[in-house]
Amino acid sequence: MQSEQVSTETGTVWSTSAWTVQEIRRGIHELLERFSDRLPVNRDARILIKPNLNNDLVALTGNSTDLRVLSTLTEALIERGYRNITIADGSNVGVDRRGINAFRRLRIDALAARLSVNILNLNHDDGQPITLCSGAKPRVSTAVQNADFLINVPTVKTHVEAGLSCAMKNWVGIVVGQDKRQMHYAINRNIQALNEHVKPDLIVVDGIVGMEGNGPGDGDPVRLGFLVGATSSPLCDLAVSRMIGLSVSRIPYLGHAMERGMLSQADLDAVESTVSLRVRMEPAPERNRLAMIADDPRLGWLKQAVRPLTDQPSVAKAAYKLGMIQDVYSPQDDGITGIRRSDENCMDCTSCADVCPTGLPLERIGRDTQMPDCIGCLYCWWVCPDDSIELDGPMAAMERQAARYKTIIEHL
Repeated sequence: MQSEQVSTETGTVWSTSAWTVQEIRRGIHELLERFSDRLPVNRDARILIKPNLNNDLVALTGNSTDLRVLSTLTEALIERGYRNITIADGSNVGVDRRGINAFRRLRIDALAARLSVNILNLNHDDGQPITLCSGAKPRVSTAVQNADFLINVPTVKTHVEAGLSCAMKNWVGIVVGQDKRQMHYAINRNIQALNEHVKPDLIVVDGIVGMEGNGPGDGDPVRLGFLVGATSSPLCDLAVSRMIGLSVSRIPYLGHAMERGMLSQADLDAVESTVSLRVRMEPAPERNRLAMIADDPRLGWLKQAVRPLTDQPSVAKAAYKLGMIQDVYSPQDDGITGIRRSDENCMDCTSCADVCPTGLPLERIGRDTQMPDCIGCLYCWWVCPDDSIELDGPMAAMERQAARYKTIIEHL
């Protein structure tokens, strides 16, 4: 596996290549070994793992944290004797407002049950306010502030407002519920300020599948094939921007981090000379005027007033077509109750085994379909290129995702 490391006074960033579940496991174990001196001495320490569960898009779109990364990381911590582990996040305000259970739709709940660890929706947690910029005083989850060890597990996405969504942007999920709206009073300055106030102890970047273009919610999946471990969120994002060929000038919050002394010119020089381009990602497009008006914090009162209208499915679809919003949500969870693999159609490509978070081999996929062997993530179905895997039950919320992404994911 191709590995690189950059170390400065700000911190250390290490990266390695990975794609299959076996490569991810090797990479995660090596990452934890390299950063073992940062792990808690006390095996009863409260460890909080904060993935990216921004919305309900399956991880193979590049939108949410891959269950292979999350499963391997959690298992590796358990193997090291840690007993108090919680997987926690607070999805975006649209998901929260609609009462959508992203933990259920992304099968985080099933993974946690399999591993016997806790889950926590940070949107429903108590919180303590912190003062940021432009009048923002959002509450940060009490569980986050009380944790003994914080692990930030972001994905890699382009972002129409922030340029990049990685370690620093993922941290917005520690803000409670609708308080996330306050982050948009000055989104990039508040991303920087939040990361200055609350810092993770370790960053583990899921760079397996990224989302490029119109991210973070409507871009295209791209195969990246790397993992990153880091001790500093700003340095991490600086290195990742180099790995995906995204100019720092397109990431305003990193500029604010420079202004605040969270990054230095020495950091930029070290990353430039040490970190290699892995996969060039298509940057986010310029936001159209309608989208900018729709997100103007000064018009929050108007958005509240017309919400009964804009929540109508037909209106939401029209807003999506006009580029005003990236997400159109279904209120109904999928009702998939079974997975079956047909030997007649299967070409033995092993793509399904490569992406199975529980590590099932090809001959058991679509056969061993109950917990703990299978958590119902449906990754095998998403990547199958020959329709040999069939699903039982209504797709509901998955239907729009499949129409948008299934063919792309098959060819990653």
